[in-house]
Amino acid sequence: MVRITFAGIVVSALGLVLAGCAFFGSEEQPVDFWQPVLSPDGTRLAYIAKAQKSYGLFLLDLSTSQEQQLLALERDIVYPTWSPDGTRIAFMYVQDKDNWDIFTVEVATGATFRVTADPATDANPTWTPAGQILFNSNRGGRWGAYVINPDGSGLRKVSFDRPSKG
Repeated sequence: MVRITFAGIVVSALGLVLAGCAFFGSEEQPVDFWQPVLSPDGTRLAYIAKAQKSYGLFLLDLSTSQEQQLLALERDIVYPTWSPDGTRIAFMYVQDKDNWDIFTVEVATGATFRVTADPATDANPTWTPAGQILFNSNRGGRWGAYVINPDGSGLRKVSFDRPSKG
């Protein structure tokens, strides 16, 4: 019996998109300016684009059109999101097969920090106005919404488990 999981579908779909949709018979095309997010002050755009080995995180100064590669890792980076003060960007990064975690990068220095370290999939980070990171995770075998401090402390589930439909 084949078991299809939500995480498997998301990762497969992401792979197709990042591969340039070669699945549909077209020539593989690099994906540039993917998942663009505007900085809180409106001066820069953070986005995903092809780096040397994988998809990395880039910044574009909107007044000068100057591009900067902020971060490139061994595997693809996805879903960037700016902190409310514009000093950090949170993103998803895969550690092992199907183990996505949340990381942050300091915009000024490029220093990265691993925020979550759980075997579950941690996905879709977004910053709260108070500076915490809100994300989805399938911890305990059920998807839910969690919030965590950017230093990895204070993990708290903010959603509830819906009753199973009978």
